[in-house]
Amino acid sequence: MDTATSGVRQTAGDIAKTRYMWVITVQWPTGGGFGNATFSNTVDIPAGASRMDIYMQIFELAKRETRATSLNVLYFALEPDRLSV
Repeated sequence: MDTATSGVRQTAGDIAKTRYMWVITVQWPTGGGFGNATFSNTVDIPAGASRMDIYMQIFELAKRETRATSLNVLYFALEPDRLSV
């Protein structure tokens, strides 16, 4: 397993991969209010991967990190990490 992220699953093999940068902001109910957190990192994604699969992996990572039973996603971004100059 090739990991460039904290807990986002990777596919091993010879498939060409592109590094993406992701950001997710989540909110969950606590006591009488809400907790919120933002997480970000990079992930190497093989060609042909599903955006939904990557989103769900990142969502599950946020769920584990917050230990929340339910989360609302306030913001999500997944874009190529390489900048054009």
